[in-house]
Amino acid sequence: MNCIRVALLAGMSLLGMASTALADDQPFLSLYTTDIVTAQEREVEQQVLFSAQKPGQAFASILSRTEFEYGVTDDFQVSGYANFEWERMHLPAAPADNEREFSVSGEAIYRFLNVYFDPIGLAVYVEPSFGAHERELEAKILLQKNFFNDNLRLALNANFENQWQREESGGWHRGSAIELRAGAAYNLTPEWSLCAEFSNENNFQGLVGSAHPVSNLYYLGPTISYKGLPLTISLGAQAQLPWAHDQTHTPGAINNGFSTDAERWRVGLIVSRDL
Repeated sequence: MNCIRVALLAGMSLLGMASTALADDQPFLSLYTTDIVTAQEREVEQQVLFSAQKPGQAFASILSRTEFEYGVTDDFQVSGYANFEWERMHLPAAPADNEREFSVSGEAIYRFLNVYFDPIGLAVYVEPSFGAHERELEAKILLQKNFFNDNLRLALNANFENQWQREESGGWHRGSAIELRAGAAYNLTPEWSLCAEFSNENNFQGLVGSAHPVSNLYYLGPTISYKGLPLTISLGAQAQLPWAHDQTHTPGAINNGFSTDAERWRVGLIVSRDL
């Protein structure tokens, strides 16, 4: 747990070094809008995601991501992340298993259509990640539509992800995911917004294009976001819905509609500040 405290303190110290400015508006916890930083703007962001409860075991995980964003142009943003993940699993009649993983990520977002000048917002997102035991390559299509003088924002993300996990033999296990995330954010006041987020997560054995389906999961939950000088803060929670499917037909993989291999609850906090 000392590693977790160090990761959180490092991220918050970066936020404290920032000057007074207004961050770009990303009110959601689990999906992106097409609102990105403009040319030469810089932003630092700290994310913390807590996940818990799997049927039949004591489970908890914490993911910390510290990000630096830079606007190359008004429509092109690049970022770098430092990631730390801690996970604890405890099956009955077995010793607890604790795992830690440090990794780094790069991110690039290019916006083709700006929702404030075009009928919709459209952007593409690419993120490679590298760790000692994990590799990931993620691509997203980002869509946004605003209504009621931009007070209501609808966002839709289509995510495609390839994953490589190192096995004890030294080889790599290959997996992938295709996710559809949707959200609605409504401005209660100029500073406060209330969001609803929904996600459908499809996991596969093998990489995208040559994969076999494994599971199909759904999550839903609220997020509240504060946008003011100089911070943007989003706090949200999501629950797994009892609609899970297991395409491998493994006995015990589904319990009362919930996947036994996926967390039931997620709680997340995102704090960002312009430099």
